[in-house]
Order: sequence, then structure tokens, then C-alpha cells
Amino acid sequence: MGTSTARRGPSTAAWRLAKGAATRYLSPEGAAPVAAREVVRRYVAALGETSGDAAQDLLAGFRLTRKVAQNLADFWETATALGFPAALEAWGSPELAQEPPEVGILGLAATWVEEDGSLEAQVARTALAVCLSKAMAAIGSSRPQVEAAALVKEFLGLAFCQRLVLDLGESLEAAAPGYSDYKEGLTRLGDEIAATAATVPEPPPGPGKWQGLAGWLWVTRVLEAVLGRFQESEVFNVR
Repeated sequence: MGTSTARRGPSTAAWRLAKGAATRYLSPEGAAPVAAREVVRRYVAALGETSGDAAQDLLAGFRLTRKVAQNLADFWETATALGFPAALEAWGSPELAQEPPEVGILGLAATWVEEDGSLEAQVARTALAVCLSKAMAAIGSSRPQVEAAALVKEFLGLAFCQRLVLDLGESLEAAAPGYSDYKEGLTRLGDEIAATAATVPEPPPGPGKWQGLAGWLWVTRVLEAVLGRFQESEVFNVR
């Protein structure tokens, strides 16, 4: 199926259940298939087991992701007001402002997320580049511009989905009958997570407040709500 994204997660009981759900999710008919939501639910349970099944421990595994989300919202407000090149200059990257947008996006992702070999850094960098590339099409066009809060929700959902795919990649790829089935399955997983993130009713902080405590708490509540809606137990206080 081409370049593999497979990564073997831990082999505890919850992880075995998550991998089993991922296998059945893409198995041919007749192999007790499960829905995309069940795969995500099992994955969140496995993350909770690894972190000690406490809300704060689980969220700690997404600390870098939340910081990048803050940066993204603040940067995007500047970009929609002044334009992408001016936003790059305002964020201390004037050399990137002279490059094509796709180069600037990759440079920004590399600046914000240091490559340390961790799964979270890899996912945050990729999700940031993808979200900015998609949102850039709205700047200067006749279509409504993407709001910072909506972009952050999209980023958090995408980062979470990519993390799931990397953790359960071996099971997903092994079960898929072919590449098209694999890609379609990943799309359904992404849609399930994105739909959950998009409906979180948390009101965003005001303009210019993304980098402060208000921004951090808002990003945390959104991610908390997404994870909580895929949990069986009431670990999270979701509003």
C-alpha cells in the first residue's frame, strides 16, 4: 500500500482492544466490523490507560499540540487582518515572507515545532501545515474567511486523527483489502473526529487574547470535550 505509517503502540489490554477494533474496522464484510466511532472510542480508552486514566494526565500528552493551537489562532488573526506575508514578518520570520506561501507554511511549522523525534511533534507539525494550506485559500477570496476558532478546532481534530492513525497504523493497514479501502477508512475516522470538534460550543476568547491564559484554557476545553465525547466514563467535565 505504499509508504507505511504503521507504528506499534503498547501491548496492554486496552491497546489490544484498540488494535482489535482497528482491525475489524477495515476487515472485509463478515469479520464483525465496527464503526469509526468505536475505533476512536477504543483508542481514547487506550490513551487513558497509558496515562493513568486521569483527565489531566491524558491532556498532558497533548501539551505541545495545545501550544501550537494557540499560536495558530493568534497567527491566523494577524494573517486575516494583514495578509500572510505581513503575518510572517510580525511573527519574526521576514525571510519566509519573501517565499511562496507553501514554503512559508512549511517554514512556520518547522519554527514552531522543533523536531525532537516524538510522535506529538511529528503530528503537530504535519497537522499545522495541512490546516494552514487549506485555510490559505480563503485569504483574499470571495469566500468567507475561516475564523481562528474554527481553524483551531480543525487543527485539533486533525492532529488527534493523525495520532490515532500512527498509533494504530499497523492494524489498519494489515486489515484493509486495498489502498482505496484504507484511504476511505481514514477519511471516515477523520470525519468522525472533525465533526465532534466542530460542534464544541465553547465561545472563543476575544481578539488578541489567544496567547494568554484565556487562549490556553479555551484550547484545552475544546480538546477536553473532544476526548470526553469518545469516553465511556465521565472522566471529563464536558460543558
